Amino acid sequence: MWHSILKRYWNIVLFKETPENTPCSPLLLGLVLFLFYALILIQWHISDLDHELTWLSSFVIAGALIGSYVVYTVLLLKALHFFGRVIQTLTCILAGHAIIHLCAFPLLLCMPWLLELHMIQPLGVVIGVLYLILTLILSVWQFMVSAYIYKFALEIENFPAVLAALGLLSCNILMVSLWR
Repeated sequence: MWHSILKRYWNIVLFKETPENTPCSPLLLGLVLFLFYALILIQWHISDLDHELTWLSSFVIAGALIGSYVVYTVLLLKALHFFGRVIQTLTCILAGHAIIHLCAFPLLLCMPWLLELHMIQPLGVVIGVLYLILTLILSVWQFMVSAYIYKFALEIENFPAVLAALGLLSCNILMVSLWR
């Protein structure tokens, strides 16, 4: 059962399946929410090389970030009269973003090693540019997944879906920047 659910969300992030074919379960939403929350906390502590964040502040900031996902999506779906799709849409977005964050783990694990490595200048530049390109690809992919999910949840065209995803991204950036 879990394999088929995970495969369904994997197919959504690959744009092979639509979100309407996913389960609408508050329990699944809670599980995905918890896993995404834990994943964010782990990634923040891996990337916080200067140890600026305490665990308590990380818990609060991650909670606020997830709160921005929930509040934005609920308000958007309610405003456009698709409130019945909140659980399914939030589950898809959080599961999709969690999958992409899992794909980012190799980059995060390499980051401290790359910073400590004393490389020949041209090689260092090439590796740094490659790192930035991969990070950008993952960020664009995550944005496109959000737009894809909103497109089907709101039954809208691509451009308004991109605007909806841009709104989510803006809320997320604003929420994290307010707390950091």
